Amino acid sequence: MSICNKLQNKEHVIEALRRAKFKFPGCQKIHISKKWGFTKFNTDEYEDMVAEKCLIPDSCGVRYIPNHVPLDKWQALHS
Repeated sequence: MSICNKLQNKEHVIEALRRAKFKFPGCQKIHISKKWGFTKFNTDEYEDMVAEKCLIPDSCGVRYIPNHVPLDKWQALHS
């Protein structure tokens, strides 16, 4: 089970997941991720990379744009 929310609602989400644990058999753990949403980038890296335009929003995720691409593709992405 995964939940993506704002940091200000952290306590409410933890309580909701704690109560939901009782509905499933076995040992359930609650893990607080350091990633930004459902991406593979950490929160501090994400904000820096968006400012540098290395990440482009793509529906619910992002696309990583490396610095070493052909010039015509780079211009098409940043126009």
